[in-house]
Amino acid sequence: MSSSHSDSQILDQAKADLLSALVSPPPIYPWLPHHEASEAYFADDPLGDDDPLIEAALAKGWQRFSAQMTSQWANASAPGVATILQRLKTQLQISLSDDLLHTLATAVATLEANRQTYLDRLVACAQSVLPTWDAGDLAVLARPLVYSLRDGHSEILDLNLQSIPQADWQSLSDIEQARLSLTLAAFALKVADQES
Repeated sequence: MSSSHSDSQILDQAKADLLSALVSPPPIYPWLPHHEASEAYFADDPLGDDDPLIEAALAKGWQRFSAQMTSQWANASAPGVATILQRLKTQLQISLSDDLLHTLATAVATLEANRQTYLDRLVACAQSVLPTWDAGDLAVLARPLVYSLRDGHSEILDLNLQSIPQADWQSLSDIEQARLSLTLAAFALKVADQES
């Protein structure tokens, strides 16, 4: 008999809780977070602001999400980036970061549709990697490269790559970084022209 009595009490309590939930409205999300009435809503934080596990999980999830979005956006915005990037990696004998090569390949693929002069495209691609350099200074360094490529001397790309020391990008001088960027941009533009 006590079992049926306790079942009856549980059922009555469940009905009362259901009726209470239906009659009393839940706390409303404050659409104006700076309003005075919303302070009570935000003060009752069920997750807790100081939980390091939650903060670490949120940070890790956000990093993963942003990396996926960055790669998807790059692939959607410039379809030739993957091809240019692959050819750059297989052709080069020097070790450069993937970020640097990806930035350069994205700039080349973006500028390929824009029919500027070859010199202007070369300088714009190099500036994507070296944003602090002036376009005029890069153009001065790029002119001999453009003239030789225009005359059909494509071996100048290999000579430029060989003349730059085999070192880490950060250890190269500013001029060496600019020459390498222009050479890589010229090679990437050549690949993009062949693909189209």
